[in-house]
Amino acid sequence: MAFQIPQSKKGWQFLILVVVLSVIPYYFILQEGGSDSPFTLLLMWIPAIAAIIMRLLHKEGLFKGICWNPLRDWKWLLIGLAVPFLIELLTLSGVLLLDAGALKSDFFAISHGEVSVKGVSMIFGAAPQSLPFFVFNYIFSFSVGVLLYGLFFTLGEEYGWRGYLQKEWAPEANLNGFIWIGVVWGLWHLPAILQGHNYPEYPVLGGFVFMPLLCTLFSICFGVAYHQRKVIWVAVVFHASLNVGTDISNVALASETVNEPIKDGIWTLLWLITALLIGYFGKKKADR
Repeated sequence: MAFQIPQSKKGWQFLILVVVLSVIPYYFILQEGGSDSPFTLLLMWIPAIAAIIMRLLHKEGLFKGICWNPLRDWKWLLIGLAVPFLIELLTLSGVLLLDAGALKSDFFAISHGEVSVKGVSMIFGAAPQSLPFFVFNYIFSFSVGVLLYGLFFTLGEEYGWRGYLQKEWAPEANLNGFIWIGVVWGLWHLPAILQGHNYPEYPVLGGFVFMPLLCTLFSICFGVAYHQRKVIWVAVVFHASLNVGTDISNVALASETVNEPIKDGIWTLLWLITALLIGYFGKKKADR
């Protein structure tokens, strides 16, 4: 029956451990008044630390049930890289079409057939360049950024949420488990959200509604993708592409022109559609 409380005691033990250990980095983050604190890195590794402790306490192998070979599921790796990137581009396009925001006046320029951008770091530079090379440069730079961000940041979360909690609460990729994981994962962000991170214009609504809702959608997307062959890098790349991709709109749009409810609404709707599609096709594949 759907929407039952997860029965795995180890899952609840893991969650309690995550909450207790998170008090330390959150204390310093709140003291410093922003998520730019170096303790944010420690916070993102708390789920991994909790998972390692649980695996050691219960005499489970640290890598048991997790595949570390990225080539074993390269198709889902590409999906995890591309989907958040496309969602961000569609969100940006929707904001501009609905006149819910405007590009920065000096962000993007085309002159004599060459493209230039400001405020964007790219591996081969952001100086004027041909459109085909710009597209390659941007996508390649985004991909490298995702891989580095994933290695240093989202690996810590995904080793815990997907690599440990999912095997306890959603071992068969069941919707009930994904929802529970998403809700607790979203509420884990609550102190930072209430401080103004992510939803500075409506932190209470963002912390108690938007973040749990979105993390539930992410839980379905990341969870179904990870469940296919248990390749941890699939979830890591999906998560990293999501986080890195959010900078696209932040860099391109003039903040004073943005209608945040419309922007957040478009982004949430696109992730809802994505979660429904991935959940449907993932279930269809599992039923074969």
